[in-house]
Amino acid sequence: MKIKSTWLTSWLAIIIITSFFFITLQWLFPFNQAFAVIGSYAYLENLSTQLLVSLVFALLLVNIVTKYNHSIITVTLGAALAMLFFVSILGLKMVAPTQIDWLMRGDWGWHFMGWHFFRNEPWQWPLGKITNFFFPVGTSIGYTDSIPLLALLFKPFSALLPANFQYLGLWIFISYILQGVFAALLIRLVSKNLLIQVIGTLFFVMSPVLINRLGHEALCAHWLLLAGLWMYFRTWDKSSPYQALTSWILLIAIGALTHPYLTVMLLGLATAFYARFWLIDQKCTMIPAFLQLALLGLTCLLMWWQAGYFLIENKNMTGINLGHYSMNLLSPFNAMGGGSLLFRDMQHATSGQGEGFNYFGAGVLLMGIWVLYELNSVQRATLKKHLPLIIVCIGFTIFAVSNKVTIGSVVLIDIQSQLLNSLAIFQSSGRFFWVVNYTLLFLIISVLIVRNSPRKALFYLSFALAIQTLDLFPAYQFHQQARDNPARHWDPTASPGWDNPLNLAYWKVAMPYYQHITLVESRYCGEAAAPYLPFSYLAASHGMTINTSMVARFDTEKTRQYCQTLREEIGLGKVRDDTIYILHPKHLENFKKAAQLPIICAKIDGFDTCVTKQSFTQWQSAIKERE
Repeated sequence: MKIKSTWLTSWLAIIIITSFFFITLQWLFPFNQAFAVIGSYAYLENLSTQLLVSLVFALLLVNIVTKYNHSIITVTLGAALAMLFFVSILGLKMVAPTQIDWLMRGDWGWHFMGWHFFRNEPWQWPLGKITNFFFPVGTSIGYTDSIPLLALLFKPFSALLPANFQYLGLWIFISYILQGVFAALLIRLVSKNLLIQVIGTLFFVMSPVLINRLGHEALCAHWLLLAGLWMYFRTWDKSSPYQALTSWILLIAIGALTHPYLTVMLLGLATAFYARFWLIDQKCTMIPAFLQLALLGLTCLLMWWQAGYFLIENKNMTGINLGHYSMNLLSPFNAMGGGSLLFRDMQHATSGQGEGFNYFGAGVLLMGIWVLYELNSVQRATLKKHLPLIIVCIGFTIFAVSNKVTIGSVVLIDIQSQLLNSLAIFQSSGRFFWVVNYTLLFLIISVLIVRNSPRKALFYLSFALAIQTLDLFPAYQFHQQARDNPARHWDPTASPGWDNPLNLAYWKVAMPYYQHITLVESRYCGEAAAPYLPFSYLAASHGMTINTSMVARFDTEKTRQYCQTLREEIGLGKVRDDTIYILHPKHLENFKKAAQLPIICAKIDGFDTCVTKQSFTQWQSAIKERE
């Protein structure tokens, strides 16, 4: 009864103090005068910032006065700090579900396009299959990196959603919130001091590794790794492996419906978790540990199957040999253009080693040096207890470095074999160091907390956080300047809107009378007749198919067969009434001469466009009848 009373009193106090702080901040800094348009994002960002700052101060004040320190306080604090960082640095415009212009460039474009096609197609089996995009080869919501979890969640409501609806910005926002939540829970494992939890959480929220992944929304879900580490490090009793199983299944399922790389990392952490319970803590026997781990593997395979990852045979899958997207040995000290003020960028050995970006930041490196100084020795029992995690981290590090071991621009070792190339399905191997990056960050912070008094630990962490913030200030400033135009997170020179080249009314008028858009040729068959994005958007918006795309992997054999068939059909003059043909200039004259049916061709918005005369006449007549 006393606990319940304390809980209610504390939260009532938090609400009252938050309101007081918020009103005071509004009085001192009247944002409503600074922004005339109340519906503007700037207004909402300032409103949110002041509210979140008030909440953080209220939580700290109530904790100091009442000594109430439930885990819900920690979770709320972590979420508030993450939202505060997101709103202050990245802004809210990208979260708006009808804002799609910023997505129409780079990798963002095909991530959105996968969802845009998926929502407009009927359900298929497996659930993530997409037919109209990259027709007739097809693809899946998994291979368009469109976050299958949210795609499957929103598809049943597609008819109720706006025509232009995106959830990718929302996913980044959610990922930051959960990054703060699980970072706070991790720090809570070693300290109940709320101020220490605040400083420790900020290191994870402000992680350069996380903000570096903004160009790939699915891979912003680093909170999955923090959740896995929290599962590993928290204390469990003897019956807990069975209680933890549900949590691991949920975590693996979410990971598998987010991105395969993150799933493999989670499976590595789960393996370390069950190995420790069986071999080190001896809280379960081999068979239960193995069966639960096998169940997690089956969960992963089931989710991957439904996301459509098994639609391509491994032998027919595209990819680059292992080693190109590896981690450089200097990556932990190399900002690689990521915006370090105190460290100069260093050369790397391949153009793809940006995927191995793992810069710690000057503040974390400084803490690491101090921890090495304080850590004269490590108890053998501690090493033994965490030996499974150490082995997993070593394994991930070796794979991240890959068969091409590099330091700076120098290649130290380059091992080539067919066996290693079979691992190229995870060609961006440098990403696997993320687990090690976050594990080391947590251990460094933990050692500082455990080996020092709370006051001294708070001083060390605060000083390191100040250095970290100063070092990464250029990166934060760069992203902050892109708040009004999120496209600049990807391209600093991007214009505020999407410059769609298809502006003439012809496209909207003609599209309902056709079923297919065929590029002669598509980017996978030769020199592209047109950029894939505007015509893909057009096709998806009208429920049509298109024979081009941009995907993470595609079936090389089926694509080769289709390209050969298309060339043969065009060579024989086979044209269809239900198809709009977009021609590369070098194919236009041959297409006209070979056509077995009368065709009409015109340059529309700068693109050579052809349709059969019969189809053109039919939809022209239909329009006149309606008029």
